[in-house]
Amino acid sequence: MTIRYYEFGPFQIDKLNHALLRDSETIPLKPKVFDTLVLLVENRERILDKDEMLRRLWPDTIVEESNLSQNIYLLRKALCEETDGAKYIETMPKRGYRFVGTVKEVETVAAIPDLPETPFEKKHFRRRPVFAVAAGLLLMLGVAFVVYTWSRRSTTSASRNVQIKSIAVLPFKIVASDKPDQTLGFGMADTLITRFSNIKQLEVRQTSSVRKFTSPNDDPVAAGRELNVDAVLDASIQQTTNQTRISWRLLSVKDGTAISTGFVDVHSHDPFVLQDAVGAAVAKELTVQLTGEEKNLLAKRYTENSEAYGLCVLGRFHLTTRAEDWKQALQYFNAAVEKDPNYALAYAGLANAYISMVADSLLSKAEAIPKAKEAAMKALQLDDSLAEAHVASARIMTYYDWDWAGAEREFKRAIELNSNSGDAHREYAAYLTNVGRSEQAIAEAKQARELDPLTMLTHFQMAWTLIGARRYDEAISESQQLIEKFPNAHFWIGIALLGKGLNEQAIKEFETALGSSQTGPLVKASLAYAYAVTGKRDKAKTILAEFENLLKQGQSSPYYIAMIYAGLGDKDQTFAWLEECYREHSRPLASGINVNPMWDNIRSDPRFENLRRRMGLVQ
Repeated sequence: MTIRYYEFGPFQIDKLNHALLRDSETIPLKPKVFDTLVLLVENRERILDKDEMLRRLWPDTIVEESNLSQNIYLLRKALCEETDGAKYIETMPKRGYRFVGTVKEVETVAAIPDLPETPFEKKHFRRRPVFAVAAGLLLMLGVAFVVYTWSRRSTTSASRNVQIKSIAVLPFKIVASDKPDQTLGFGMADTLITRFSNIKQLEVRQTSSVRKFTSPNDDPVAAGRELNVDAVLDASIQQTTNQTRISWRLLSVKDGTAISTGFVDVHSHDPFVLQDAVGAAVAKELTVQLTGEEKNLLAKRYTENSEAYGLCVLGRFHLTTRAEDWKQALQYFNAAVEKDPNYALAYAGLANAYISMVADSLLSKAEAIPKAKEAAMKALQLDDSLAEAHVASARIMTYYDWDWAGAEREFKRAIELNSNSGDAHREYAAYLTNVGRSEQAIAEAKQARELDPLTMLTHFQMAWTLIGARRYDEAISESQQLIEKFPNAHFWIGIALLGKGLNEQAIKEFETALGSSQTGPLVKASLAYAYAVTGKRDKAKTILAEFENLLKQGQSSPYYIAMIYAGLGDKDQTFAWLEECYREHSRPLASGINVNPMWDNIRSDPRFENLRRRMGLVQ
């Protein structure tokens, strides 16, 4: 049995929503202050030593006793001990504190059987009207209909009128489950992020940045600070056989108080019903004026097939993890479009997965790019308003078709449709870097970093963009901030050092990068180049032989061989291999020829300018 509500005096503690209320009004409390109150109330039979309280409230952090004293002071102020004359918290000199108020346990919930209205809710909250909705679901035994009812309770805090310009939707926490389904919480957050991203006045953090905050012990306000947003949506899901309750809090990151709290009860596990209910409830709390189009997009469903939806969620989940998981993402996206051949979002995911796998040499271009083009085209035919599909199309045009004008149109269309898309801004920054428009590229890379601050690719694109602008010291500084989390940031430092002519130092960075995970052939080829220009020709030739062997097996690109020959000073061989890159429309050639300082020693050769002209990079 789980105690959900406590009452004492005129106060109520709602544990699930992390709210302290007085006569149905929420009293703003910072999360740690609320935790201090709950700890005292749940241990009201005994004195809590200060050391124990510090250990339990800050289990992973060493803090001063003054932090606890401040929490107690704020609690007494919130409980109006001085003004009302009531006494709830007793100080035990040189020991600790004890809760002395009379406490009533109002509600216990074991497995929320049908989630009836509690006496507490009858007393303090007005029930919303009950709605019945029929949703068609394709099931193994035929078509069944799900009827649901939902109720929402919203409480307003002193922070209610705060202006929310940016928000992070954290993965929903699964409670009362021995084996929580992480993808369920991810899918709920991902869908709401997609919907909220259509609100142009609101800046929404991307799924790839929030997905790390899945632990029940994560502090949502601390997450919000890390994500640099005004507000955080923190929600939990509790399910029984035929019912679901979602409780949510919209928290101010500035002071940790609740802007609003609420819950939704649904007699269904249908994800569409849950998303519609929560999305509508939270949208009402955002202090922005929605256009008619935005209201429609906020309620938009990309499929009505729950099985296809679940598979697409799994695909998107694995696409935001390690490169080793991208193959699984492909399988899930393919399965999703088999279940629903009109599922544009799944086709867009499929296209982007294929493109990413080619970029990381996990699939051959000959195998993957035709499939990526087919999937992107299908997504756009089904839904031309889908930003993800335009990004996929633009990536193909940039790296494989060299249709620079077409690619820019697609990137601009993607950003017009969803200005919150970190992927669109990041990939557009890459495009602008590739075509030599450095200042515009930096602006787009900064926007991507703001929208998607915790994703490795976003920061690496920032470093690459700065390298393209020949702002090497800034690129080094950007990369040094990432080393602890992403050791392969040493690679970008190495490239910048090469640009500065510090080749020996670059070798050390490349060698360190090779020892980290997620390093591709570009790192090893760059090391070979650095060996060559520092006179370590034998080491360079050893790596050159490896690449030549891999190329024979169809597992590499001639670009890397050309790069090593450039380091060795053999211009004829360098241009011979660059011609091979041109003939096969090599992706690394498109992304590196204008940017990488390794080509600086041949830029004055007429053959280099001729190559760029044929690629369409100069008029």
